Amino acid sequence: MDVYVDILMLTNVYITYFFIKALQITIHRKYTALRVLTASLIGGISSMQILLSVGIAVSAGIKVITLLLISVLLEGLNFKAIIKSCAVLISINILFIGLCFLLWKFFNRAVIVIGVTVYFDISLLMLAVVTIITYSIFWLYDYLSFMNSAKRGARVCVKIDSNEVMLNGICDTGNSLYDFFAQKPVIVCNSKDLEKAFCSKRFKLLPYKTVSGSGMIRVYTPKSVKIDNRTVEANIALTELGEPRAIYNPNILR
Repeated sequence: MDVYVDILMLTNVYITYFFIKALQITIHRKYTALRVLTASLIGGISSMQILLSVGIAVSAGIKVITLLLISVLLEGLNFKAIIKSCAVLISINILFIGLCFLLWKFFNRAVIVIGVTVYFDISLLMLAVVTIITYSIFWLYDYLSFMNSAKRGARVCVKIDSNEVMLNGICDTGNSLYDFFAQKPVIVCNSKDLEKAFCSKRFKLLPYKTVSGSGMIRVYTPKSVKIDNRTVEANIALTELGEPRAIYNPNILR
């Protein structure tokens, strides 16, 4: 089967874009459109290795380096985030290549896998339909997980330096507090342990308004926040709620 460079490039740009979207759903991270587009182009350019006479080991090495470069572009200089994103992208690629072999074996589709690079001899329309269906499955899974967490509440883990504080989480769409300086939503917490952990940390004051009044609230930046072991991007506001708990907007999980 002849390999056409234009189809090779367009297909792998599109596939890389899909992989990044799947990555976003998996780790619940948002990237700018420019970062996603640039990363997709890098994925497309890297597919040119299919034209080289290299073994699978070299091909796999080039692929891992490419995914690492894409992760750096998406995550910046956050080392842990880079490693996590790269690991997820590698997993998605392995699964995708496995599905390609199944497609070739059971449906007799024209697919070439050289090293770890894939080339499809199918129309872009068909590729688009398959990708939309696959992405819809990821989206449906994420939505059902989101609805389940929103209904039952969750365990919220706040990490400050080496300390971790666990709180019962309560979903409340009424919590619309947002840190515009850090561009992050805010989880409202009441905890003596958090008070102690944050006592020497800097904070900012943000205005808030509730049905019972308005005022200013202290907002801190934690090392990390997890809701049911899912890492989320959020800051912490400390106030008196009557009992130790954390109130978060369910949209923080999406």
